[in-house]
Amino acid sequence: YEVTLRVFEQMRRNMYTCINCGAHADELYRRYSPSVLKVLKCENCGNLADKYIEYDPVIVLVDLVLLEKPAYRHLLYNSDFNAYWKLMVVLILGESFRKWTSYEEESRARDSSAPSSSSSSSSSSSSSSNFTDPVFELFARSSGLFVFQGERNFYFLLAHTALSLTAFVCVVLLITELRWLVLGSRPHRYKPTDLVRALIIGGCAKLLGLLGIVWQHAAPEPHHILIYGYTVLCLLTAYSVVCESGRTGSLIGLAGGLLAHNYVYNIIPGLYLSTANVTLLQA
Repeated sequence: YEVTLRVFEQMRRNMYTCINCGAHADELYRRYSPSVLKVLKCENCGNLADKYIEYDPVIVLVDLVLLEKPAYRHLLYNSDFNAYWKLMVVLILGESFRKWTSYEEESRARDSSAPSSSSSSSSSSSSSSNFTDPVFELFARSSGLFVFQGERNFYFLLAHTALSLTAFVCVVLLITELRWLVLGSRPHRYKPTDLVRALIIGGCAKLLGLLGIVWQHAAPEPHHILIYGYTVLCLLTAYSVVCESGRTGSLIGLAGGLLAHNYVYNIIPGLYLSTANVTLLQA
């Protein structure tokens, strides 16, 4: 029993990390009374091991938005936050809802801009050429089994977004493991579960796209480009914290995942569209 307690205590101590240098810390603070708490200094760098212990969670959130690595280390290693699966669900729902709203608006704009003439087939083909997004093209189909109306669009996007994010996480994990094999060593503290949690936190920057739905931007494309760029920066910061790598190494680890995400995002609607064309030709 005493051995079990010692092992548990050692595991608990190994969970703590200095938010400044990333070194292990046996203790983050000492409590002398219910109202008196002293944050300890890191034995490696001499700074406070975790200053966010005394901070309000809002300040931690602000530093996360500002891409501060200490804030990411605090959230990943020194906090008791465990609702990562809830963040994943919110991320999938938010991204799917944003895409669904965007496609619905494009569809309404497409229908309103189409001329009300007898040559509906030629006008639909010319207008559909303006939209190169395969997902929107899939939604624009109006024949056979490929008629998506109302909330069914959202259900399709929900599964599509979940599959794209899953491909992104899996490819990043695979490339990271291959990177450790090539280098011949890995960080002592690295765990695949920590990397998954870091990717979830970094990916939450995509939720900023929901602001475009509220504000109704006149030019949404620059807004989406800025959000995508900021999301990449958040992912780079989170990846570098877990894998203890620089920007170049983090970019190498994330590049394959981003390519896989974009590939899955574009290839699945393309498969549906090609299947639809074959079905219509056979009919």
